[in-house]
Amino acid sequence: MTGSNASLAPNDSFWMEAIDSRHLEPPLQGKHEADVVLVGGGYTSLVAAYFLKKLRPEIEVALLEAHYIGFGSSGRNAGIVIQELHTDRVNDLGSKKVRFTYDQAVGAVDLIEQIADEAGFDCELERVDNFDMAFYPAHLRRIEKEWAECREQGVELERLGREEIQASIHSPRFMGALLTPQAAVLHPGKYVAGLKKAVKQVAVRLFEQTPVTAVREGAEVEVVTPEGRLRARHVVLGLNAYNQASRLGVVRDRAVSLFSFIILTEPLSNDLWKEVGWSGRQCYSDLRRVSNYVRVTGNRILFGGRVLYHFGLSSPSGVEKIYGRLHRELLDTFPCLEGISISHRWCGPVAISWRKTPLIGRAGKNRNIHYALGYSGLGVCLGTLGGRVLADLVLGEDRRWDDLVYLEDRMLPLPPEPFRFLGFQGSYFGMRLMDALERWSGLM
Repeated sequence: MTGSNASLAPNDSFWMEAIDSRHLEPPLQGKHEADVVLVGGGYTSLVAAYFLKKLRPEIEVALLEAHYIGFGSSGRNAGIVIQELHTDRVNDLGSKKVRFTYDQAVGAVDLIEQIADEAGFDCELERVDNFDMAFYPAHLRRIEKEWAECREQGVELERLGREEIQASIHSPRFMGALLTPQAAVLHPGKYVAGLKKAVKQVAVRLFEQTPVTAVREGAEVEVVTPEGRLRARHVVLGLNAYNQASRLGVVRDRAVSLFSFIILTEPLSNDLWKEVGWSGRQCYSDLRRVSNYVRVTGNRILFGGRVLYHFGLSSPSGVEKIYGRLHRELLDTFPCLEGISISHRWCGPVAISWRKTPLIGRAGKNRNIHYALGYSGLGVCLGTLGGRVLADLVLGEDRRWDDLVYLEDRMLPLPPEPFRFLGFQGSYFGMRLMDALERWSGLM
């Protein structure tokens, strides 16, 4: 890599400066009781905890985090708030459920704004357009199909040709795009730090540096940590991609954890911005099956993508090669950035379910273990929505979510290892092959 590669931190995201990892809440020690205990210090658990106390101030709510609030995916993502209309589920679930789910996901932006206003924090939330970017002629055909399917469900999107998309962002790769106007971007570190502030304001008991080593089922669930135990009538698992790494044995067969990688450029000069031609603050992802996701933050370009099968809390091996390939993708997309330094690079796990849609529900013999996971790269939006839904599930107020596709979605469990790994590897290389075939078919 060019530029400041030698001074790069090993795996600290650009957002971490907004997260206080030094002044932590004390770990759990001794025996405690609560009405609800939440495991995991990311968007899901924090949003759920906030609404539990807002809706029922009298209940005792405790939240446990193994490291510090924002350590995981909530402090490492790209800060892109986008949604997906699951048109592939219309035939088996019906238009009503698909449209309801989409509308609720779109409403996650309002939910973020609501919490920030109530708690008094600024997470740099900005409503922007999102582009699904076409690189090949096959992508243009896919845009036409998706545009028509969305229109059938009453969702009007805009199709852009080469000249129109080049007027928004210059790149020799861009042939057209499908524009989604309901997206947003934010500062992930300021969002998760703001959520920590919000839950403290409503008197949620926080315990950091408190890994959970076991969850013991019963009419009351007992959560075991190295130095203490906490009994509660309900447990919420807001671990998402860290669910497998926790080794708790609860809903471990629902999703796989993959690592995604991000690089961030140094600040670009005004002349370079003119060459890139990024006219606004839009974000985009391309329509390849193994794609990149890209946004602007300040006067830098954040460029993410590449996936690797892995689970655990440590970074996988071979990251230098992956970062190098990601950097090559950046330069292929924006050749004018040749020689620009990369100031930050980091990676972290994302959870993907069999259908690539989230799963929200209850588990355990007593149905008092609640979970949300499998956000499949849309965690800022779906982690926020998932937390709001989980609060209602715990309180028994879940009727309003009857039409949510993600709720108690029946799905076959994933196979055990090594078949899970082999299945992903086969799927991944299959997607790469299909991308290659689409690329070369456009050149013939």
